[in-house]
Amino acid sequence: MTKRNLLLVSLILVFGLATASSLFAQVGTTFTVSNNTNYDARNEGDAEGVGTITMTTSATGTIKASSYIAVDYNVPIAHNGSLYAVGITWLGDTNDCQNAVSVTIGSYNFHSTPSYPPLPGIAGNDIFIRFTQDCYPAAGMTINVASRVMVEGYKVPWTVAGTVRANSAVAGVPLTITPTYDTAYIVSDLDGPATTVTLKEGPEYVLTCLGVKHIHGTAYDNDFVINIAENWPNALTSLSDEWTIENNDVNNGTTGTPVWPTNGSNIDITLFHIPPGVTITGETPVPCWSFATSAVGYCSDADALSIEAPIAEPMTTGSDGLGVQNFFYVVDSTNTGVIENADFGFQLWTQGPLPPDEHWQITAQVSLIDAYPSSAPAEMPYFTLPEDQPMLVVEFNDCVTKLLFPYVNAYITPGATHAFSNFGTGIVISNTTADPFALPLSPTNCPNSNQQDPSGLCYPDEAKGSATPQSGSCTLYLYPASGAATVIYTTPNIASGAQFAFDVGGAIPTFNGKTGYGIAVCWFQNAHAFVEIYDNYGVGDPTATLAYLADVLPDPAFYHRSPAGDGLGEGAVAPINIEHFIRKLLMCGPSLCH
Repeated sequence: MTKRNLLLVSLILVFGLATASSLFAQVGTTFTVSNNTNYDARNEGDAEGVGTITMTTSATGTIKASSYIAVDYNVPIAHNGSLYAVGITWLGDTNDCQNAVSVTIGSYNFHSTPSYPPLPGIAGNDIFIRFTQDCYPAAGMTINVASRVMVEGYKVPWTVAGTVRANSAVAGVPLTITPTYDTAYIVSDLDGPATTVTLKEGPEYVLTCLGVKHIHGTAYDNDFVINIAENWPNALTSLSDEWTIENNDVNNGTTGTPVWPTNGSNIDITLFHIPPGVTITGETPVPCWSFATSAVGYCSDADALSIEAPIAEPMTTGSDGLGVQNFFYVVDSTNTGVIENADFGFQLWTQGPLPPDEHWQITAQVSLIDAYPSSAPAEMPYFTLPEDQPMLVVEFNDCVTKLLFPYVNAYITPGATHAFSNFGTGIVISNTTADPFALPLSPTNCPNSNQQDPSGLCYPDEAKGSATPQSGSCTLYLYPASGAATVIYTTPNIASGAQFAFDVGGAIPTFNGKTGYGIAVCWFQNAHAFVEIYDNYGVGDPTATLAYLADVLPDPAFYHRSPAGDGLGEGAVAPINIEHFIRKLLMCGPSLCH
């Protein structure tokens, strides 16, 4: 072979090898897809961290420009406007592929019938990774996709999952995944509400004529207590817990927008319908109050769940014109290995008596909430779904006495002059709220601080057993024996220590010619009545009389008439829970009640 021919062969061989090498570089890329699962996502959250979808190259290959990989979730991705909570980590990226992509979030409708449809009308459930230039990944290069998702309101059971789609821009250089598209990669199973909320102590009952005194200088008992218990060990988390649970080893070095937690699952307790003149304070929560050490899932360390004293936000006005107040609690630390709970206690007092006949009821609602003060829903996690429906925590009842008159007779025969033709009933109602048991003290001479208000003035009626001076009228409802319409009569105002006497026939002519029974509602406590029935009404001296004392009915606000006296009988005077109930009802200090 001549030198010329040898040179030509050499050039052809070199050119052919170069061409073969160039063709070899155009081999496509296959990603193997896997996943891990976070089983404790909370369905109160609109930014819940879920598991990671991992894509790893099986061999060295080429990804052509304009090719893409898309992760299609069945729920929306958490976002604040255009800022989405997505993190993408590249491991083993020796050829710097991560700088050859652009990442966008949207809803691309890759298939018409998704296996796990997103919420209707909410876009933003797809992560779209587009390669802006050719990339040559080595074998074992890994792309980890992590996100926080909006699962607020999803009902149990619900599985959060994603599918992965890949598409090559050049037909001869495929970009594929295995398993194939439409395989659902589970990243979270929702466990339902994170906590169970119960009213452990309460509701508190307040008498409007007394109000609630602010006892000066004493440790006053909580008026109502809300218990919040976890439904799984890490349902309540601190900020450090969130990092430990959700910031795993595939979540560092992210590109795109961050997914790092900025707060734990802090707590907000909102009180609604607070009447004017009522003040409420929240106490530092007490952890592990009700779990016995023998119970499954008990708190092994009373200090494991640490919650700061509440921050009370300024009271606002609700649509009903009454007060709304929020108490915010920061979870400092928890034990993520056990189910924990805590008692949230509240105290209340009023600036003197309250107006009657308003039928106020204070309710409470518990929610998980973001970091305080809340600045934007980009805080992670953030929560939008309350943990419970409003529950009654304080009920205001009027100071009343219910009197039963079992027999009232006003059988008057006009113009008759013979005996037994005219019957009448006389009633005397006494307001006994003035009694000799009140303390004869000057405003600056209290025996102890339990009988002082915050300004140092005495409560002279704080002596054990004394009445609080009250005044008001009584409304008498008369029920004729014939079943005719009820006759109603209202007395004038009866001052404390005073009486009002009247004759039924004279004061209530519409009851003339009738017999029956009556019930009086007096708008003060400690009312009593004497009744006398006589004949010869308006004719001369009575030829026959009889008398009785009206029965004092237990207040139906506390003891139902059906079943009578809540099973104790209608004449019952002692409540079942006498120790706590009476102490609260009397609003007295600890030294006077123990």
